[in-house]
Amino acid sequence: MAELHEQLEEAEHAAHGGHGADPFMNRVGMTMALIAAGLATVALVGHRKHNGVLQLQGDANRLLTESAALKVESSNTFSRFQAKKGRMEEQDRALTYTKLFTISPGTEALRESESKKWEGYIAKNKTSEKDIKTDENGFPQKMEDGSENDTLGALIVTGKRQLQLANEKIEQANHAREEGEHVHHQADGLDWAHLTIELGLVLCTVSILTKKKIFWVGGIISALAGAGLAASALGLLH
Repeated sequence: MAELHEQLEEAEHAAHGGHGADPFMNRVGMTMALIAAGLATVALVGHRKHNGVLQLQGDANRLLTESAALKVESSNTFSRFQAKKGRMEEQDRALTYTKLFTISPGTEALRESESKKWEGYIAKNKTSEKDIKTDENGFPQKMEDGSENDTLGALIVTGKRQLQLANEKIEQANHAREEGEHVHHQADGLDWAHLTIELGLVLCTVSILTKKKIFWVGGIISALAGAGLAASALGLLH
């Protein structure tokens, strides 16, 4: 930036060289001022594109991390489902056994109490996926007392929803990565445009030192080529 400031000052000095200044030098100085303005614009846009690449890469990594966390939560939810289902099957078998075997004297009350407890647990948790109502986020609605709905059907719905969100975040991460790659190509193009316009400024500086028109013309051509590269980079399609 310091070099660019010096070049601007040199251009201004050439453009306003005082009374009796060479018209050619005035034209070169004005050309340098215009090129310097274009160079500053390309530099600004290029820096923003590079920052955009870093941001998109960070977003992609964050989304992949969130996806992995949701997959772990989904796995844990299905493990809870399997554990609860196994417990319900054991209690159902226990109820069957209590009906098959003779009641031992003095255990009638205990048998009745345990049977009701097992039946209540099975009745409470034996739900199907289609019976579960979901909230605006796609997760099971809470119970009437405000507690989590962790019945069999609700656990299936929760696990599937967590897995769905995980896959959505992977898609978002892939999109961010593709967008980052696209912006990276744009930034590369702007870097080349910056270099080409910078070369045009250098050639104009040489024309001032040598007082040769060919370097001035070369500087204009280089600057225009750089502007074309910048436009091409910004118009780059996916």
